[in-house]
Amino acid sequence: MRKEISLYTRAADKFKALAHPARLRLVARLMEEECCVGDIQECLCLSQPNVSQHLKVLREAGIIQGKRDKNRICYRMADKAITEAIEIILKGENSNG
Repeated sequence: MRKEISLYTRAADKFKALAHPARLRLVARLMEEECCVGDIQECLCLSQPNVSQHLKVLREAGIIQGKRDKNRICYRMADKAITEAIEIILKGENSNG
């Protein structure tokens, strides 16, 4: 029973991390390609501190991973199941609208 509760807690944490439009847009961008903070900032039209906060939430949830490249950190998707779920959700939203 405890193992099952832990599984649901981890899943709920991932859903909470995705429960913001900017983070969903960020994840959709990272599903296309690996990006650094500056690229994400330009693409999403958000401030650097705002982007960093969103990245932190997604990273702590295990949805994305960062890799240092000299003085920059580039991010990519780390959770295949989340990638697949987002693809399904966004595809459904596109067909409804």
